[in-house]
Amino acid sequence: MKTKGKFKTIADREMDDPEFKKLFEETWPAFQLEVQILNALERRHWTYTDLAKVLHTQKSAISRDLKGGGLQSASISRISKMAKALGLKFFPLCISEKKAKQFVPVIKKLVAA
Repeated sequence: MKTKGKFKTIADREMDDPEFKKLFEETWPAFQLEVQILNALERRHWTYTDLAKVLHTQKSAISRDLKGGGLQSASISRISKMAKALGLKFFPLCISEKKAKQFVPVIKKLVAA
């Protein structure tokens, strides 16, 4: 179906569903964090086993944390330890919804750099 001369993508159609959109918005920050950690592993040429050795844990624990959505159940302390081991600094941040619209674009630019 055409919309103003453009086709809607599958993602656009899914975002029209309020339940899907809510779930997406709730899980997106954790997904972004997982991607940042996975990118840091790749830059260091580390495997899950390498990270597990540094953190004195098992590879299965790292795998559990870094599979889709796994970081949502990881403790802040655990995420911070992973970040530190990879040469990153973890910044947990809570700001009002109103200010988030102002700061999120700035934070995204900083993370992308």
